[in-house]
Amino acid sequence: MFASGRKFMNWERLPIFLLLTLTSQGESSEVRFNRDIQPILARNCFACHGPDEQERKAKLRLDTADGLLTGGTSKEPVIQAGNPEESLLWERLVSDDPDEIMPPPDSHKELSTGEKTLIEEWIRQGARYEGHWSFVTPTLPTLPAGKEENPIDRFVASRLTKESLTFSPEADRRTLARRLHLDLTGLPPSKQQIANFLSDRTADAYENLVTRLLNSPHFGEQLALPWLDASRYADTNGYSIDGGRDAWLWRDWVIKAFNENMPYDQFLTEQLAGDLLEKPSNSQLIATAYNRHHSVTHEGGTIGEENLVNYVVDRVKTTGESIMGLTTGCGQCHDHKYDPLKQVEYYKLFAFFNTLDDRGHDGDSGVNPRPFIQTRTPLATELEVASVKKELERAERELASPDPTSQAKWEEGVLHELEHIGRGFQLIPLDHLTATLPNGDPNRIQVKNDESVEAAGGDFSAYNVCCKIPEGAGVVTGLRVMFEPANNGKIGFGGKSMPGGFVMSTITPCFNPFPAKNIDLNTATPYERVTASSFKPGFRPEFVHDTSRRTGWAPALSDVDKQQHLTITFQEPVDTANQPYLTTELVFNYGEGASPKKFRLALIKGADDTSMLPESLREAITLAPEDRTSGQIEFIRDYFNTHSSAKSPARHHVSNLKKRLEALTANHRIMVMNTSQKPRVTHVLERGFYADKRQAVKPGVPAFLPPLEVPADRDLNRLDLARWLVRSDHPLTSRVAVNRFWQMLFGRGIVKTSADFGTQGEWPSHPELLDWLALTFQSSGWNVKDLIRRIVTSRTYRQSSNTTTELLERDPLNELLARGPRFRLSAEMIRDHALATSGLLVRRIGGPSVKPYHPGDLWRQISHYGSTPATSQTYVQDHGENLYRRSIYTYWKRTLPPPGMAAFDAPNREACVTERGVTNTPLQAFILMNDPQYVEASRVLAQHLLSEEGSDQKRLQRAFEHVTSRLPDQEELEVLKIAIARERARYHSDISGAQNLLAVGESLPDPTLPAAEHAAWTNICGLLLNLSESVTRR
Repeated sequence: MFASGRKFMNWERLPIFLLLTLTSQGESSEVRFNRDIQPILARNCFACHGPDEQERKAKLRLDTADGLLTGGTSKEPVIQAGNPEESLLWERLVSDDPDEIMPPPDSHKELSTGEKTLIEEWIRQGARYEGHWSFVTPTLPTLPAGKEENPIDRFVASRLTKESLTFSPEADRRTLARRLHLDLTGLPPSKQQIANFLSDRTADAYENLVTRLLNSPHFGEQLALPWLDASRYADTNGYSIDGGRDAWLWRDWVIKAFNENMPYDQFLTEQLAGDLLEKPSNSQLIATAYNRHHSVTHEGGTIGEENLVNYVVDRVKTTGESIMGLTTGCGQCHDHKYDPLKQVEYYKLFAFFNTLDDRGHDGDSGVNPRPFIQTRTPLATELEVASVKKELERAERELASPDPTSQAKWEEGVLHELEHIGRGFQLIPLDHLTATLPNGDPNRIQVKNDESVEAAGGDFSAYNVCCKIPEGAGVVTGLRVMFEPANNGKIGFGGKSMPGGFVMSTITPCFNPFPAKNIDLNTATPYERVTASSFKPGFRPEFVHDTSRRTGWAPALSDVDKQQHLTITFQEPVDTANQPYLTTELVFNYGEGASPKKFRLALIKGADDTSMLPESLREAITLAPEDRTSGQIEFIRDYFNTHSSAKSPARHHVSNLKKRLEALTANHRIMVMNTSQKPRVTHVLERGFYADKRQAVKPGVPAFLPPLEVPADRDLNRLDLARWLVRSDHPLTSRVAVNRFWQMLFGRGIVKTSADFGTQGEWPSHPELLDWLALTFQSSGWNVKDLIRRIVTSRTYRQSSNTTTELLERDPLNELLARGPRFRLSAEMIRDHALATSGLLVRRIGGPSVKPYHPGDLWRQISHYGSTPATSQTYVQDHGENLYRRSIYTYWKRTLPPPGMAAFDAPNREACVTERGVTNTPLQAFILMNDPQYVEASRVLAQHLLSEEGSDQKRLQRAFEHVTSRLPDQEELEVLKIAIARERARYHSDISGAQNLLAVGESLPDPTLPAAEHAAWTNICGLLLNLSESVTRR
């Protein structure tokens, strides 16, 4: 700000007197350096006159008392306390001379009139200096006078009184019940839970509700979610193909820790250094995955040593922001420009995390980066295992139980298929082909004179074949790929596990009005039926339809020396006159060079002539029931149970229970921290470049924070760091923690910048309250539930969120807390709210991540095709109960987080996030009205309403209460009555549209309900789920 070489005034003729004293923290009518002046200087001046010595101009510092007192190059002070007119700082700020004014014009920074006035008044009042508030160890403030029993209310009331404001009235009991349930469990209350609370007129009814919710197993899920954001937890590795990793054991550990009310100091210590505790348990080792959630890579062309530096940088950044509320990133390249963190101190922190026995190239597909352990989930108990086994036995009995009605209908369908198989069948060979290898040498594939595509050998993951469809082909119903033996008489290049064969992972046809070298997934032609001439057990032809690159179709190994074919039948016939070009992508992604040698393509007209039904079934099912043997009857029933759509829900239930049992009883991989036998030496890196090593440093902590004594017999380690962070004299950790919990409950923290308690962060709205909470949190034994109980039982928390014109004008952001908080629910809570309201929600705690509904084939569009069965290139949707698990268990891919939640500002988890942004976009309403998850929830809720007797008005009232936890007023009822009449009329004239709507989602609609009525009420429920009130916590 004060450039070197510019002349300073001669201060020798003036009396030099600068009053610089440390003052206690607390609200005051005076202009305070910490609260009012430092933020102005930090934004506008510290870049040139702050902690960064390399960038400092004129050797002048404005961030320290000594800098203000001694001045810069001239050694003259820049402030004359009590006299702004004689202060060089003030003179430069108000100068009209472009060579003298500060900040200089080329900085593109300019102080407002209000900011200049504050500085002028601060100097006039004596220019009292304070060290940055958050770097000073807090002392317990005196409770303000007042009648409020909860100390929180004393601090808030004291501030309100100074602002001539008062508390708002307490929210009504329905609102309080909904608020508490959402805040403490992330789920809305049921009608029964609200009724129970409303009927409890005892004096401690509210406190009893708080106790029940704190003891709910869903409490741990709710508190875990912000910590997952801060810890950048995800299910994939981030870089390159963003392959999968097993990290969910740590997520379950966090949930369990909060549910068991693990002391917060222990919570941090085990995550930072659980492996360094004496005889650490597997649970304590799982905790250390906190420092392993950074992205990793195995990508060729990257430099291992550089990657290792990036990994440690991420650990330092995450620890700094998530625990201390400090931005440390500047220190990688230079002294921090705003906070007193020197570059050498940054690398001392770096040294704590630079002892891991890991590799620079890691994160290969489907493999957890080392070091890792294999252990059972921390949530597993013998009681739960026994319960799942018992449930599995019941489910298997249900699957095997007879269902004569459904079986008879299925048999009719099978007989119909057999009667029509091959009817009108005709092959139309395709010619004038062009073929490419998207990920291979184009010279290794060619189209022969006989219009076959032939590969020269090797490991090809995909073929793209384009052709012009013969004129006159007309309407076609499917596509056949015919594979022929070549060279050594085999059809494929498969290796040890697939000798002479191949595995087709997916096939994607795309008709176009013009030639296209590559397919467009958005216009790909959907297909439904897939058949093949033969298949290897476990590699059925229909597996090419599930889009997974880890499964697929493989011909039977006994037939790899014969021609084989695979046929797909389109969902709707295609008129080739309008789309005369076809591009087909065939993906073979199973490794071991399991791709075909030679194949040709043909379109089909009429019905596919291939049946996948076993010959024995065809023989048995064509017999009259009375002519079947007992063995045939049993065989048909077993085939019905294992293949029919009617038994599909039961099969999915059995499959999910088996997976659940395995998740509870098997050992699973989890990345952990350890200490290498040969720890790496940490150097200061010039400009942060991994190869430009300067002085070696040992682990240590920044000088502006409390000192950490180095043991005489060893270097400091992560356990020392963890214990230092939770020391009572550490000024940051407890403040940052209570601020985050406050943010969770009020929508914003007492310090709004929850990730930055440094000089660029905001001043606390209630400094004494923050310190009181921080110190009582420590003295309670870092008791999280005790802290949250104290907050939610306060009058401050229980206020109505209804506002007035005066409050909106005086305090639009509710910083003064004169009303209750109102904010939009998180992305996960919005989805969970819909599932819970409809009754679809599966409330089971923990387990592997799940994959609910997902739009299109987005993973495939952002992933390249590797030669191995990569875990995160194609989204494979789950079925059954996994579609309805809580959103905290949804599989999180860093390069493409769940789109329905990303639209509501869920982060990608590539870096530490302590406060989510909040946007309001049309896409959000589009998702709430069209995403299958919400449409299905609306349908199921409508089904519940229609299953109960009642008038339209009664049902509308019940629906409204289900969704919002309150009853509608008369005006709202009238609007809804008009809406249901409109929707009813719409679907009575469009039964097909009603049936299409009811077909959304995998849960089956009640066939006894009239389709038009069910569809109409589905849209009403969808309308209610789309209300602002439904997605807002108030």
